[in-house]
Amino acid sequence: MAIILGFSRHDARLAVNLFKMNLRDRYLGSALGSFWAIANPIFLLAVYTFVFGFVFKIRLPGSEATLDYVLWLISGYGPWMATTESVMSATTSVVGAAGIVKNIVFKTELLPIAATMLGAVSLTVSLLFLLVLMLVSGHRVSWHVALLPVIIGIHFLFVCAIGIWLAAINVFTRDLGQVLPNLLTVLMFVTPVFYSIESVPGPVALASLANPFYVIVDAYRCVVVNHTLPAWHGLVYVALLGLLILMTGLRAFRRVKGRFDSAL
Repeated sequence: MAIILGFSRHDARLAVNLFKMNLRDRYLGSALGSFWAIANPIFLLAVYTFVFGFVFKIRLPGSEATLDYVLWLISGYGPWMATTESVMSATTSVVGAAGIVKNIVFKTELLPIAATMLGAVSLTVSLLFLLVLMLVSGHRVSWHVALLPVIIGIHFLFVCAIGIWLAAINVFTRDLGQVLPNLLTVLMFVTPVFYSIESVPGPVALASLANPFYVIVDAYRCVVVNHTLPAWHGLVYVALLGLLILMTGLRAFRRVKGRFDSAL
């Protein structure tokens, strides 16, 4: 049986089952159940479309169509929304599953990995919403979207790597879960998500090119709305950085997980 980073095929199946359990438990007790995982991002994206496309009518430089900015915005904000959900879910995954961690023997590092997958739901919804909006508004969809699986893979590799670190830290420092939403909001506005990188001063733009989150957002925008190839050197940089963070994070997680019982 193949072993990758200490995980087997059995662990992969367990991670998928944990993902399904997390998705079901999140909406437990609601009448529509897991349907909210689809309805919530659609509602939010519809609000952004209405506000920026029909109320403020913001236009991209050199563009006459009001929906061009909306398409550009959603192509970046959708992946960011998925990043936020993945990071938040992974951070609280071990603490939230304290009963399981204390009573069942399994690889607890699977918890933040499975929790990271929750962001894939909102990402899928946002990409489908974007593609439908493009077709309805008369925009073409090019062959570049075939590169989405590569970008998504690198995206979630990086987010999962961060989530493993934060999940372990949150067990011993619960304040992290309280301050993290504010940190992610600040990071969103620091990252060119709502504004283009061309609109910021040179030094800030240069720093943004080293921001892994911007590299990811820009890659989505390139293949979906700009119909161009993403910056491969940037994606390689994010992939290697994510792999480094993942390997060190797994080592640190496995070193301290023996103390989870006393901390939970």
